[in-house]
Amino acid sequence: MINISYNLSSVLKNNLHKADTLRREILLAPISSKFEIQLRWDCVINRIFQTLRLSDNSLKKTGIIKILDLHSGVAQIEKKNQTAEQKEVINYKKALDHISAHWLVTKKLVILNDILILYDIFSKGRLVAPRSEIEELLNYVQIQDEHPIIQAGIANIEIQKIRPFSNDNDKLSRLLSYIFLYKYGYDVRGLIEFEEPWSENKAAYLDAVEYGIQAASVTIWLEFFSNSIILQLDEVYKKIISGSPDFFVKENSLWELNDRQKAILNLLDKPDSSITNKKVQKHFKISQITASRDLSKLTTLGLLLSHGKGRSVYYIRA
Repeated sequence: MINISYNLSSVLKNNLHKADTLRREILLAPISSKFEIQLRWDCVINRIFQTLRLSDNSLKKTGIIKILDLHSGVAQIEKKNQTAEQKEVINYKKALDHISAHWLVTKKLVILNDILILYDIFSKGRLVAPRSEIEELLNYVQIQDEHPIIQAGIANIEIQKIRPFSNDNDKLSRLLSYIFLYKYGYDVRGLIEFEEPWSENKAAYLDAVEYGIQAASVTIWLEFFSNSIILQLDEVYKKIISGSPDFFVKENSLWELNDRQKAILNLLDKPDSSITNKKVQKHFKISQITASRDLSKLTTLGLLLSHGKGRSVYYIRA
């Protein structure tokens, strides 16, 4: 039987208040479309980089961008030709895209099958813990009307405690945190993250995890988790008010949109509108390859969401 104990300490209350304030300031800040694309792209790359770094993967941010740039291009990497590093980057990005597509502001409950689907996107391990343990955790987290950061923090540490799969449980714990943040609209324009302070001081992170797993109460872990979010939101807010974020690849052109790609987005301004590759070909009088390249780039940047498989694939605005 699951046994989770925590209390709203003065530190935790203060952290939640700070996070809410920063979230509000970021949501209300006027940002140009191009600037927001840059910020969101920076955030996605950083999420991937920091989570791989926590797994002792030495791949640099420039390497991650190169992999995603190649994957979104005309000559996409075939699955059979992907290296282990390429698979790890591409599949983790797909998991993040899945969360954006299916969990942004929704009233649906997170159930076991959702976890299995998410896990299958980025990893190929096997379930080793009783299904009932995961179901009990999900029920516990969602039965109470707690702050999204608390729900995300509890889900994170409890997955690390249960370790339900044969591998990649740490990655799953982070992705599950994002599900709960996105579910309640706490994505903060897609700019929320928390992994960088952990990878910058991995020893402190591992100590916090160990304490969170062993202690009778997870209050200290929730204080640590919420503080990590504050640190990252504060960095984002500083970039916004300065108007000149310090991007790690000045010459990267993936987030630069041409006029046709901007026009594709404009075609989807109407609510509930969608588009297919064939429609893009016909509207702009371009080849199937060029349409695929445009749609893949916009999807990689998180501006479009793809649905369906094979010939039935269609795209909507993110």
